Amino acid sequence: MGWFRTICVRFILIPIIALYFVGCGKDEKTPPQPNVVATYDNAEITVEDLEDYIEQRTKGLKAFVGGKLVPLRDQIGKDAEVYRGIIQDIVLDEMVKRKIKEKQLDNRGNIRHALQHLEEEFTLNQLHQEMHEKDKIPVGEVEIQNYYDANRDRYGERTLYEVRDEIKNILASQKEDEYVVDYIAELKDTATITKNYEILRVPEPTDDEVREYYEKNRENYQEDEKWILEQIEIADSDGKAKEKAQKAWVKLGSGEAFEVVAEGLGEGGTFTTVDYVVGTRGETFDKAVTSLSPGEFSRPIQEGSKYFIVRLKETSPARPIPFEEVKEVVRRFLMDEREQKLYDDNKSKTLFTLHGRRFTFGDFYQEYKELPLIEQEKYRSYEERVKLVDRMIERLLLLEDSYDRMLNTEKSEEIEHLREDMLKQEWHREEVHQKLEVTDDEVKQFYEENKERFQTPPRMKISVIVVRQGQNEEENKRAEEKIQEAYKKLKPGMFKKGLPFEEVAKQYSEDSRTAQNGGELDHWILGETGDPLFETMNHAFHEKFMHLKEGEITEPFLLGRDYLIVKVREKEGPQQRDFEEVKEHLREDLELKKHDELTAKMYDEMLNQANLVIYDQVLESFVSQQEEADSSQSSSLEEDKDTSTQ
Repeated sequence: MGWFRTICVRFILIPIIALYFVGCGKDEKTPPQPNVVATYDNAEITVEDLEDYIEQRTKGLKAFVGGKLVPLRDQIGKDAEVYRGIIQDIVLDEMVKRKIKEKQLDNRGNIRHALQHLEEEFTLNQLHQEMHEKDKIPVGEVEIQNYYDANRDRYGERTLYEVRDEIKNILASQKEDEYVVDYIAELKDTATITKNYEILRVPEPTDDEVREYYEKNRENYQEDEKWILEQIEIADSDGKAKEKAQKAWVKLGSGEAFEVVAEGLGEGGTFTTVDYVVGTRGETFDKAVTSLSPGEFSRPIQEGSKYFIVRLKETSPARPIPFEEVKEVVRRFLMDEREQKLYDDNKSKTLFTLHGRRFTFGDFYQEYKELPLIEQEKYRSYEERVKLVDRMIERLLLLEDSYDRMLNTEKSEEIEHLREDMLKQEWHREEVHQKLEVTDDEVKQFYEENKERFQTPPRMKISVIVVRQGQNEEENKRAEEKIQEAYKKLKPGMFKKGLPFEEVAKQYSEDSRTAQNGGELDHWILGETGDPLFETMNHAFHEKFMHLKEGEITEPFLLGRDYLIVKVREKEGPQQRDFEEVKEHLREDLELKKHDELTAKMYDEMLNQANLVIYDQVLESFVSQQEEADSSQSSSLEEDKDTSTQ
């Protein structure tokens, strides 16, 4: 549930929020009543309110502590500042509710409809849960026995008694679809339903009507001028795309065939032919292409981390698109027009009634338009829309049955929390998200001021010799002697050269993946990335060789249960990432930063306007009571533990 996640985040942030917000510091005023811990904007918060708020928002929630799940309620620090944060949270919660009420968010048509769907989904989930919990789906003991006998390998030594409930749930899930079909059929048999499906039918345009529209609107069906290009793509697979692109251009300039250069330096060893419309790949690409004559090739063109060299094959002038090529597009357009007119003319007409309750074509069309586009496409035909309406009726029958059995009433408190959470999200969207604006100039400025942050990490290619430790001290000693022997053969002496690393790796390495290749790892090894998790996992390995130059080797070192010697074959320093490559990530980061700043400012202002006063003597007394209760509970648990061990 969304509000559960929200509350968990709130309690994690409470100590930070408590220190950040102003206007609610210590106040020595006397409380209006002994149990009033705070006052704000003509309202009071009692210690009972504080307890209830914490209880409601931690009910059923647990946190991992020392590898165990413990109640979240018990993990709230017994500290005055923590409870100040919770009090502020209560006030902000109430102030937001007031703002929502002032704006009458729940009276807006789209939000009201979304809230209705939220409650319906919750209610249907309750119905689904009840089907399983109350044995609505019949599963016989013979079925359970047969399933157990057929799956004995799966359950091993576990007895039928031990796995009975598990098997019952599996069989109930398998029979659920059939049960629901029968369940709905029974509801339909006792329901009073009338249908007027004919108003769903959108009249198909004739071929003559499609042709007539095309002829009257020929100017809308024109194909732009196209440039037929052959392009060599050079990707940044090894950090040398620019260098390779320049090399390709020089080769072409010296007369080497386009096809040969593409085979040697192009992505996939080939070139591709593309239809290009001016304006679709940016100004730089446009200038490069439009300056070419047929047969000419361009200088390297950069797009992000890739480079392209293009050769103009031919141009295709703008032309009217023949009717046959756009016939179905025109037909679709006319169908969309007629569908809209059908809605405008019939939105108030009754599509069906259920137990006397009227559902209009407009009700259906709203549901239809809320479907994902791919689903809307699926239900475009009359026959499919009839099926969709039948699904709506089935859904309503299930909801009515749930309401009759008061399933939603039993969970009214949870539903109300869900409604509040949705309204808060909508209010937050209007108050913060809609006011967020990050301009292109801001993104560019941030990039220029922080260029060093946008570099690829240093990297290198290495070769390794690996010798495995064994299962006992003797085998471990043998492994150490073997790696030292390999190292001695690599190191030059006074009167001899060291052997090539590749030769020693083939002779000594016990890593089957690399030994026959002279110990070569064919992928790049990244250095410092700025990712703490990556650094934690790889630092012990990297620190042994990241400082070496190309051609140098490490001394033998132990990593886990393997002895290693590493040789650095290639080494490359950090590379500056292009602005175009990172600008969208930058925009997201700046939007997030502005979002946090706007949110903090808004909540700060709300707390100031609320004139919050926290009565320290009441709060400190409350904290002391919490500490005593915790201490008492801990003592009781220790006594129970001692008793159980005696």
